[in-house]
Amino acid sequence: MGRILLLHGALGSAQQLTTLQDRIGGVTIDLSGHGPRPIPPEGIRFEHFITDIDRAYEEQGWTSADLIGYSMGGYAALLYASKYPERVRSVVTIGTKYLWTPEGLEKELHKLDPDVMEAKVPAFAEALAAVHGKERWRDVVAAIAKSMTDLAHAPLLTVEVVARIQCPVLCCVGEGDTTAVPGDTRAFAARLPNARVFVLPNTRHPMDEVDLDVLVPELGTFWG
Repeated sequence: MGRILLLHGALGSAQQLTTLQDRIGGVTIDLSGHGPRPIPPEGIRFEHFITDIDRAYEEQGWTSADLIGYSMGGYAALLYASKYPERVRSVVTIGTKYLWTPEGLEKELHKLDPDVMEAKVPAFAEALAAVHGKERWRDVVAAIAKSMTDLAHAPLLTVEVVARIQCPVLCCVGEGDTTAVPGDTRAFAARLPNARVFVLPNTRHPMDEVDLDVLVPELGTFWG
């Protein structure tokens, strides 16, 4: 499909999107603080993700590309499209949480307790250790919890930022996603100058629940 950059979600890595990459092509990267990438001294921040995207463009020799982001990666893609509209042909977000409330933050932070993870979802904790390292996966979880807290208290996709996103945007969300939430996704898409929503049937938040046989044809239609 050409110049496509795929951006993983919080606590993920480039591996999270390789199955999708196999279907549509493109390039996946590890965002700062994830996988083998060290956590920056000031924590995991979206400004670092903007730099990560810039670096990927430079390495590929791209002047423009289509961005696909899962969850946190979708938020980063939209911020990049706002900052560099001439460099982004389109954005696709999958399961991205755009709107935050104190209740929503508390719910997400409860999921980001390493002790709770090990007790209730040990397989997930083991998977995080495999991706980020046995000695540092807890630090990655703590850094993401801090990043989410900062984002909830000071959202980056402000009215002014959103108004600068002129490229076509496809906001994908699972029918049963209780993190991104279809209603919130529709409300956010309505604020964008050129966006539409695609609801994935029988799908919750995890990327591995997304039926690529449903998503990939929709991407083809969107890109035209």
